[in-house]
Amino acid sequence: MITRATLFLKAEWANARLRIGHVVLFVAAVCISLIAISIWGVFNSLEYHLHDKEIEMSNLSKTLSSSIAATLTQVDTVILGIQGQVEIEGAGSETLKRLGGMLRNQQKSLPQVHGFFIYDEQGRWLFNSNGAIPLDANNADRDYFIYHREHASNALFIGPSIRSRSTSDWVMTLSRRLNHPDGSFAGVVVATLYLDYFLSLYDGIDMGENGLINLTSATGHIVVRKPFREADIGTDISTGEVFALLTPGASSGIATIRSFIDKVERVISFQRVNGYPLVVIAAFDKNEILADWRSESFAGFLIASVLLLILSFLGYRLIRLMSQQIQAQKDLQRSEENYIEANRALGQLALEDGMTGLPNRRKFDLFMSTEISKAKCTSSDVALIMIDVDFFKSYNDCYGHVQGDECLRTVSAIIRKYITREGDLAARYGGEEFAIVLLDTDYVGAFIIAEKIRTEVERRSIQHSESPINIVTVSAGISALSGSKMDTPEDLIDIADKALYVAKNSGRNRTVISNHFSGAPA
Repeated sequence: MITRATLFLKAEWANARLRIGHVVLFVAAVCISLIAISIWGVFNSLEYHLHDKEIEMSNLSKTLSSSIAATLTQVDTVILGIQGQVEIEGAGSETLKRLGGMLRNQQKSLPQVHGFFIYDEQGRWLFNSNGAIPLDANNADRDYFIYHREHASNALFIGPSIRSRSTSDWVMTLSRRLNHPDGSFAGVVVATLYLDYFLSLYDGIDMGENGLINLTSATGHIVVRKPFREADIGTDISTGEVFALLTPGASSGIATIRSFIDKVERVISFQRVNGYPLVVIAAFDKNEILADWRSESFAGFLIASVLLLILSFLGYRLIRLMSQQIQAQKDLQRSEENYIEANRALGQLALEDGMTGLPNRRKFDLFMSTEISKAKCTSSDVALIMIDVDFFKSYNDCYGHVQGDECLRTVSAIIRKYITREGDLAARYGGEEFAIVLLDTDYVGAFIIAEKIRTEVERRSIQHSESPINIVTVSAGISALSGSKMDTPEDLIDIADKALYVAKNSGRNRTVISNHFSGAPA
């Protein structure tokens, strides 16, 4: 409704515009144009700086990935030769002697190689390309040895970075299983690569003061990192933002994230190492990337500000009155709009679940209280269905909270599909639990609705590897009380909860009815 005060404000605004006239329009147009050009230039420059650095990092990660892949392939070729010869000829002294000369020559031509080693099925040292075998040396406790002993695969295994027992150098291990003629475990052939070699690949790369290069395993454990710190080796970063982007189908990518280790915000590029379970991550400190951009932007803003100040000073006396009147009107209108929007938002937030769009627990409680009171007066039936997503915590742990939220939205959409009668209510009760109130409905009618929802969720076949049947399912508990037996909403909820508890303990993915006030399942 338009009030007299509003009409008065509009009249005053019109009068101010008439008095200022073309001078105001000219000054405003020039100022707005200058600001728009300045802002456009700043953001265009920002986009250019970021895009240029993203391309540089993408090229860097691809180059490092290719270099590392080539290095590992060279070494793996040697390991394959050792594996084939030992499995054919055995690990006798003559075989080891012939291998020894060949491997030492190979080691000289491969600067990244720390050494080649052969261990028998007990972990005892049979060969060491670096010289004598230490007395009573045994490597049965190493990760690579345990892996090959427990896995029949002959594939290459890249183990975590370790300290060499023979030289104390930090090394990466590449290993393959040795088999007896009958296929049983015969030992392990191992090549160790200097971590310093990988760091030397990064020496000529200027990453700035806070930039970094990571070589990590596909499981998210740091193999080597520049800047190098021994404490970082083996650190699990799989729960960080980078590995959230490394979906099975993603071989590379670029993003701006905050570091899992030192909390510095960086623009990162990641690239999988082709053919090997490794990932190269190159990252520049975003603040360092934008240092030149800030300098340019500051100069541009300084010039624009001086011009704006001059224009503002010249036009100040002419537009002062109008500015005050316009500002008063804007403040009044903004206050009114903010008030209306705040009331609307508060009402919406108070009664609706933001994630699923269903009514929330508060609206459910209000609805239950009102409908139970009505049912007492009319002796009509009220049914309650409590639905819970089975093994939802393990689903969240396995797939992450983002996917967990999507799962809840899917379930809520299915529930909304079957709750179509005016007067009924479907709400998110809390967490992964939903509540459905059906008016003028007995437990048989409620059971039919609950089963439709349960079977629909099952038919969707949402993958859930932590569930016994590998898909997402729901369990439901039902209570239905006639108006003549009504007591409180809590009674109805308690009975449905007990029925849901029985459904959960009876194997899940089922609906249980309790039509007794005592809560005993029917």
